Amino acid sequence: MPRKKVGKSVEEAAGQELLSLDQAAAALKVSRSTLTRWLSEGRVKGFKVGRQWRFKQADLNKFSQMAHPSAAAVNVSEVEAVLEQLSAPGEREFEFVDPVLAGYPTTEEEKALDRLFVALAYRASEANASDIHVDGERDASVVRLRIDGVLQEVARLPISVHRALVACVKLHSGLAVDQTQVNQDGRTRIRVKGDERDLRVTTMPSILGETVVMRLLARDYEVPDFDRMGMMPEDQERYLRALRAPCGLLIVSGPTGSGKTTVIYSGLERIVAPHIKAYSIEDPVEFSLRGITQIPVVRKTGMTFEHILQSLMRADPDVIMVGGMDSQVVGEKCLQAAITGHLVLSTLHAQTTAAAITRMLEIGLEPFMLAETLVAVMAVRLARRVCQHCAEPDEPAFSALSLFAERARAGGYTLPSKPRFLRGQGCEQCSGYGYRGRTGLFEVMEMDPELCQMVLERAPAKAIQEAAVKKGMTTLVADGMRKAAEGITTVVEAMRVTQGADV
Repeated sequence: MPRKKVGKSVEEAAGQELLSLDQAAAALKVSRSTLTRWLSEGRVKGFKVGRQWRFKQADLNKFSQMAHPSAAAVNVSEVEAVLEQLSAPGEREFEFVDPVLAGYPTTEEEKALDRLFVALAYRASEANASDIHVDGERDASVVRLRIDGVLQEVARLPISVHRALVACVKLHSGLAVDQTQVNQDGRTRIRVKGDERDLRVTTMPSILGETVVMRLLARDYEVPDFDRMGMMPEDQERYLRALRAPCGLLIVSGPTGSGKTTVIYSGLERIVAPHIKAYSIEDPVEFSLRGITQIPVVRKTGMTFEHILQSLMRADPDVIMVGGMDSQVVGEKCLQAAITGHLVLSTLHAQTTAAAITRMLEIGLEPFMLAETLVAVMAVRLARRVCQHCAEPDEPAFSALSLFAERARAGGYTLPSKPRFLRGQGCEQCSGYGYRGRTGLFEVMEMDPELCQMVLERAPAKAIQEAAVKKGMTTLVADGMRKAAEGITTVVEAMRVTQGADV
């Protein structure tokens, strides 16, 4: 009869050793804040003893030894060939601010993948890209950068590299490598030539493997002023008058990535002062602003837009920014805040200013509440600028120009007899695309008694827009035509970004 085992082996005892939060962070070679984030996201096992976190050494060992299983299948020479095309940075030009897992990378394959990830992040940062997309295809892994709002392919990797590169990105951003059938969100910090940036990572499962999108966010974000955004003086005056209102609702509308949040940030910077208490509710908070209390939405803890808005009513606010008013519940909370003496700024997904009003009525907001609180509505787009290093005179096609000019005339702008059309022929500065940087296109509807009465009567969007144009508003199409005629952008680009901007 076998003897019953008594006690534990040395290895088992060591595995059951309990470590404090600081000791666990030191064991994993990460910061205390990083370990706390992993805990909140459920990626590291830990448990509470009283009010203190405790960790089993065995759980930490398992976590720190987790490596991506596909690295061994990577051909290092193929990765090195891609690195030559991407012009990998030197050691002093790029570094990860947040340390990764203990002992990573170890093998030559993992080191090659790490260098590839660094090269992609560096290339994106140098090109001032907003996002990096890594998508698996049947025979390749395609890497694209979103530069000035347009995706541009920069590399095609062997398909054998795709899964391993995704796992490498996951390790750096604190995601679970073994979870490939669910979407995950994480982040890490990088430093490029001394400038720190946040890298926000999203992974999604697909039939051809996981796809990864990495968004680059500058930590020292400088909000552009109205002139840098390309806002015309008359639109600036309308926007500033709305911002100076003692209370009411100000809406900025447009599709995703059109610059809505940037426009609101720029407006807040103009009005925030020591005697004004300003809050923002955002999902997520992408940039830190001075003088504003920024509150992130965390749905799993109950910190939703509507819950935070309700709580802010007892926090003595003067100005409240709400990063998204696309539901009836949130919209009603915004109207309640505006009608009780607060200035509320929010964003909305709508094509034009008049369409934004229609959208708010469609989601169930009461016309009399909108008519009483609405101060102004703005619509915004981002158009690529002509590269000034390779700009040359342009002659747009007559058919396209005449049609666009007619739309602009209906929107409040008449094309001059001698416009200054330009186009970029392509150079090293713009990577051959002819565009470099972006400018804003704006449409600002300042509410008055007549327009408020039309809202109360649920007038059609077209009628509201026509009435606003008669009062001096210029539409997005008109602003695009004006900027094309001044050589800031092209007619083709202005037409592209204002598709659907007619009502």
